[in-house]
Amino acid sequence: MENLNPDNIVIPFRVSARTARLIGRENVATSKGAIIELVKNAYDADSKVCIVYFDNKYSSILNEIDEEHFNGLLSLGVSEEQLNIVYKRNDEGDYIIDAELDEEKKLAFKNIISEFSALYIIDFGEGMTQNIIREHWMTIGTDNKANDIFTKNGRVKSGAKGIGRFALDKLGGRCEMTTIFNSNPDVHNPDTDINGILTNFTGYNWLVNWEDFEGDFKTIDKVGAILTGLKSNSIKEELLKKIPEIDLSKIESEKEFKFGTILKITNLRDHWEDYFVEQVFNDLEVLVPPKEVGDFEIFLFSSLIKSKYGEVLGSVCDDFDYKLVAIADDNQNVQIKIFRNEYAVELIPNDFFERVAMQKPNYRKSDFIKGYWEKTITFSELLKGYKDIDEDNTFKNIGLFRFSFYFLKRQSNSIDTKKFFTRGFMSNNRKDWLNKFGGVKLVRDNFRVRPYGEVNNVAFDWLGLGSRKTQSPASVAKKEGGYKVEPDNVAGAVNISRLTNVDFEDKSSREGLQENKTFRIFTLLLTQIIAEFEKDRAYIAREMSDYDDIKYGPERDREKAEKLKNEILAKSRAKKEASANNPTPLNESSNSQETESEKEKEILASELDRKEEEIEKLKEEQKMLRALASSGIVLASFSHDLSKLNDMLAVRTDRLKNLLADKIIESDYENIEDRKNPFKLIERIKLQDVKIQNWLNFSLGATRKDKRTRRQLSFKPYFTNYKNDWLTVLNEKGINYDLSEVEEVNMRVFEIDLDSIFNNLLVNSIDAFIISKENRPRQIKVKINQNEKNIVIDYSDNGPGLSKDITEPEKIFEPLFTTRRNLYTGEEEGTGLGMWLIKSIVNENDGNIQLLYPEVGFGLRITFPIKYNK
Repeated sequence: MENLNPDNIVIPFRVSARTARLIGRENVATSKGAIIELVKNAYDADSKVCIVYFDNKYSSILNEIDEEHFNGLLSLGVSEEQLNIVYKRNDEGDYIIDAELDEEKKLAFKNIISEFSALYIIDFGEGMTQNIIREHWMTIGTDNKANDIFTKNGRVKSGAKGIGRFALDKLGGRCEMTTIFNSNPDVHNPDTDINGILTNFTGYNWLVNWEDFEGDFKTIDKVGAILTGLKSNSIKEELLKKIPEIDLSKIESEKEFKFGTILKITNLRDHWEDYFVEQVFNDLEVLVPPKEVGDFEIFLFSSLIKSKYGEVLGSVCDDFDYKLVAIADDNQNVQIKIFRNEYAVELIPNDFFERVAMQKPNYRKSDFIKGYWEKTITFSELLKGYKDIDEDNTFKNIGLFRFSFYFLKRQSNSIDTKKFFTRGFMSNNRKDWLNKFGGVKLVRDNFRVRPYGEVNNVAFDWLGLGSRKTQSPASVAKKEGGYKVEPDNVAGAVNISRLTNVDFEDKSSREGLQENKTFRIFTLLLTQIIAEFEKDRAYIAREMSDYDDIKYGPERDREKAEKLKNEILAKSRAKKEASANNPTPLNESSNSQETESEKEKEILASELDRKEEEIEKLKEEQKMLRALASSGIVLASFSHDLSKLNDMLAVRTDRLKNLLADKIIESDYENIEDRKNPFKLIERIKLQDVKIQNWLNFSLGATRKDKRTRRQLSFKPYFTNYKNDWLTVLNEKGINYDLSEVEEVNMRVFEIDLDSIFNNLLVNSIDAFIISKENRPRQIKVKINQNEKNIVIDYSDNGPGLSKDITEPEKIFEPLFTTRRNLYTGEEEGTGLGMWLIKSIVNENDGNIQLLYPEVGFGLRITFPIKYNK
C-alpha cells in the first residue's frame, strides 16, 4: 500500500450478513442444483458413497392414507380437527381426501405438515476436525480446494470456489451437520480447539439458522454457528439416531460406516412431493457419466415410498447407430475412432463394394465387417485457418479432453431400411432413452457440469447443432453434401479436468463455465469432430442412394410408368363409357386435344423425377447468388449519388489549399511539425480521397452494362486497366502485381466474369499476405498464353500458400468452405463462396481449373478452349 499522509486513513470493508444469502439462496439457480453441489462435496471428502434421503412421509398431501399414517400425523402434533377437514374415512377404514376440499384449505394444511419434512445428505468420507470446520467450512470463498487439488485417495476435487456449502441455504432455513472424523494422521492433523489445545472429541455437531443472516445493518462477523463436541463411536451410530428406519444393507461398497458427515436440512423451502423427488433422482442419473465401473455411488431414498428408489445408476448407451470417441493429447493431436453400427452388413450386396468410391480406405467391405476406423487429426486441421491468426496459444490452453459421441435415429421406415441396408431397432425404446439421457454433457473430473446437455434446458444444445442444421438442412444422401446432424438424435459426454483444462472456470452460480475465448474455440473444435462422423455417414449414404438409383431406379420408373399408364387407360375407358352412354356427339377437335394432352402428361410424368433433383440444385445455387447480388443492387441504386461524390473528391483538397494560400504562406510552415502544418494535413486528406476515389471507380465500374455483355476482350489492355483500378491497394499493401508474361491473347467472354475470377483471387492473396509470417517482397504474377487447343492462365502469389491444415486441397472449390476465422471466437468469417464462384464461372465457359503447387505460395491454372478466342 502506498504511504499515507496524516490526512489519510485506512478504512476496512464490512461484509453484510446478507452476503450469505446472495451467494447461497440467490446465487444457486435451483434446488436440484444445490443438492448436486452437496453431493459433489461428498465426492471431495473421499467417500465411496453418498446418500440423499428425503424424509417426506408426513409432509405430502396424499389422496389416500391408512390409519397408521393418520395416527402418525396426530403424534406429530396435527390436530384431529385439521385432519378431518382434509380427509374423510371410508367404509374400509382408510382416509380419502375430501373431493370438495378447496385450494385455500389444502394450501393451509400443506404449510402445516411441511414442518415435518427434512432432507439429509450423507457421506462416509474422512469427516471434519474442529480446525477444518473453523478454517475452511466457516470461511467464505476459501481457497482450500483451489490450492489442494487432490484428495487423500487421489481424486481431483470437483469444487474450487469455496462457496458450495452455501447451497444449504437454498434448500432450507436451518441446517444441522454431524461429522465424525478419521483421526489417522495420514488423513487429518490432530484435532485441536481454537487455542491449539488437543481435544478428545471424535466428531462435532454444527448448527446454523440461515435466518440469523437476515436483518438490517447486520455484518457477517456478528452471525455464528453453534459447534458441539461429540464422543461417538461411528457415523453409523449417529445416523441411526436420526433415521432409525434407514436401510444400509443395500450399500455394498461401504461396510464399516465409521467416519463421515450427515447434513440435515429442515424448514425446507420446497415441498418435496414425490414428483419432485423423482426429478432429483433423474438428474442424479446423469450426474455421473455412463460408465461400466466407478468408485463413487449415489443412493436416493424417500420415506414416503420406501421401495421406489435406490442406487442411482447411469445408463450405458449400447443401442447406437454411430459412436465416435475422440481423445485429445497435449500436443493438440486428436485420435478419432468411429464405430459404425447402423448397417446390416450381411445384407449389403457384394457388388456395392465393387464401386470405385467404396475402394477407398475405411470404406471397403472388410472395413464394414471390422465395424470401425481410426484417424489422427490435429486441432489446426479441424479448425482450418485459425492457427495462422491465433496469437494467444488458444489451442494449447484448451488442454487434454475425451469426447464420446453417439448418434441414434429415433425412427425408421421400410424404404430407407431397404435403400440404406440399415439394421432394425426398437424406436420406442430409443425415444425414451434419448428423452432422458440425450444431449452432449460436459463432465469435469467425473461430475457433470450443469446445465450443458440437460434435457428441456436452453443449454441442451450448447454446441449449436440445431443452428448448424437450420443453415444446412440437407438430407444425409444429398449429392452436393451439407448433411448436419440433429441435436435431438445425439448423446455423449465431453470429459475435462481441473488439472488439464485450467482455462475452464466455473461461474459462481455453479451453472456452467465462464464463456471465455478458450471455451468458444473448444466448442468449435467439438463441432468439427462431430463433422468427421457427418462426413462418413453422408459419404456412405450418397453411395448407397446412387447404387439404389442405378440398380432399382429403372424398375421403379417402369412401375411408375405402368401405374401412370393404367391411370390414363382407366380414365380413357371411363371417358369412352361415358361417351357410349351419352348420345350427344363429342367435338372431334376436343377429342384430339384431350388425346394430345394425355400424351403430354405421360411425357411429363417420365421426366419429373429427373428434373426435380436438377431444380433443387439450382435453387440452392440461386440462394447463394441472390445474397451476393443484393450488395450489387444496392450499389447500382446509389451509383448516381456516388459518381457525384467521386467528382467532388477529385478537386476539393486543391480548392481548400488555394483558399488557405490566400491567407497564409506555405513556406512559413516548413519547420513546423507535420501534425501542426495545415498544408501537410491537407496532403494527407488528399491521399485518403485518392483511395476513396479508386474504390468508387472500381465499385461503380463493376456494375457497368458493357461488362455484362459477352464480347471480344484482349487480356493485355484488360489487365493494365485492372491493375490501375487496384493500384492504391497494391501500393499500400506493398504488392508487386507482375503482368510481364501476359501475351496478346483475345477471348470472347463476359468481362464481369473475369472481374469475379481475379477479384476473388486478389482478395485471397491479400488476406494470405496479411497472415504470412515470412518477411519477403510480396508478389503476384499473372501469366497468359495460348497453345493449339487452349488459352492458359496461370495465377500465383508468394504468400504462405494453402493452409497445411487443408488435407484435401480440392475442397477449397466447394461452396461455404473457408479458412478465414475470427481471432477471438474462431467463427468462420469468410463467405466460403469465392473459389466456388471461380470454379462455377470457369465451368460455365467450358474451362478447366486446377491447383498448382509451387515451392512457395499459391498457384492456380485456368484453361479455356480455343473456340472462345473467336
